[in-house]
Amino acid sequence: MDGFRKGDLVRWVTGHSAYAAYPDRLEGTCPIFKYGIVLQVSKKDPRSIIVHAYGDSTSTKLAILDGSVDEIEVLSKGVENG
Repeated sequence: MDGFRKGDLVRWVTGHSAYAAYPDRLEGTCPIFKYGIVLQVSKKDPRSIIVHAYGDSTSTKLAILDGSVDEIEVLSKGVENG
């Protein structure tokens, strides 16, 4: 991944709706995604971002995500201001 930038449309996993059981582990199989637009990228750690998360009116809020911990996928890159 080439990093995050302001305006990127991202999604990240917030949980799973189904799980598979194995003798030594429990593994999520159907991820639940949240979507949002990157508002700020940390200057100290470019994997850390602030996202305006959207959905229904009760779940719209800011989220702080860490790309080294959270499963974040860039769906669309923001426009670069040159």
